[in-house]
Amino acid sequence: MAKIIDVAALTEAAKQYDPILRTLPFFTLESFAAALGLNIQEVENEHVVVNRRRQAGATGPYKQGMTITYKEEISKFFESTLKPELVVSKTKDNITNYQDKKVLVQAGTKLDLKSKVHPLEQMIVEDEIKSHAEDVVFAAFFAERDEDVFSPSTAFTGFYPAIDLLVTAGYIATGQKNLETTGAFANPTTDTDYAAYEKLVEFIGTAHPLLRSSMGGTPQLLITQNVLASALAAFRKKVRAFDYPKIEVMLETLRADAFCPGLIFSTHEALGTGSKLVLQKAGNMDLGFNTGKSNQFMQVRNIFEDPNDVQFWIEAAYGVRIRDVHAKVFKTNEQTNVGLDLAGDYVKAES
Repeated sequence: MAKIIDVAALTEAAKQYDPILRTLPFFTLESFAAALGLNIQEVENEHVVVNRRRQAGATGPYKQGMTITYKEEISKFFESTLKPELVVSKTKDNITNYQDKKVLVQAGTKLDLKSKVHPLEQMIVEDEIKSHAEDVVFAAFFAERDEDVFSPSTAFTGFYPAIDLLVTAGYIATGQKNLETTGAFANPTTDTDYAAYEKLVEFIGTAHPLLRSSMGGTPQLLITQNVLASALAAFRKKVRAFDYPKIEVMLETLRADAFCPGLIFSTHEALGTGSKLVLQKAGNMDLGFNTGKSNQFMQVRNIFEDPNDVQFWIEAAYGVRIRDVHAKVFKTNEQTNVGLDLAGDYVKAES
């Protein structure tokens, strides 16, 4: 019986379409990055951003004969590195899983099945790459690199673990004015429980004035849908309006109450669920990738004893970077989120 997949044809399809297939992860990552204001940057090996910190306080009164003390350094430097880490996506399939299909038309063109031109060849390769890109999206904030565990959640280091490392190093701290303890955001339990809304106002309103200002960039709040829902519920109880306020009303009031008129709110399923907040200048986070890490980004190979077993192999590199965490451009809280795995349409149970 003729099979729907021909390994030789699949391998040829991967070669023929490779320049196009390399861009498929970018298209998936592009919509994700647009929703959260991330920069997508292609990096071959490593890219470093150097931020200069200017010292203040060297100005004061002068009189003849006074004892003069000097500030001993003018500048400090904070380096932020983007170094994509090598990852692979690997799947094993057996062509006997696919039975004859009477597909007569592909993209409006009638097919002669005797010619062994099968419409699923390119589709299967593309699906592998799309699933790979979705794995990256839903790992981008949560992944922690662990070369001893094979999973999307251990493929590279994501944004939240990167923030945790900066907290451990002392670059993000209450004393640095870029870390605030808010506690969790919960739905109101009484008619006078306005905490979820008021805590959100306080978190934004106590940020550095330049972070709240539109000078030097647009202020942006990364916020989960569940925090928005809790804040909206509390806001509705607080205003006791005859009309049922929509979320747009709450967000506009929040901008005014927190003295942050240009604030934009960014949410996405990839942020997971929980009470983690990140207030920053839009464009402060980079997602780096390199799909040219191997000579051929997408490979289809016969490497098993059973000639009907096929290996789909993707090799690329991904990494993240927070450009700066100075209080003028960045603030977060102590909460943690739980990731959601929405990649693909199903996960096959292990036998």
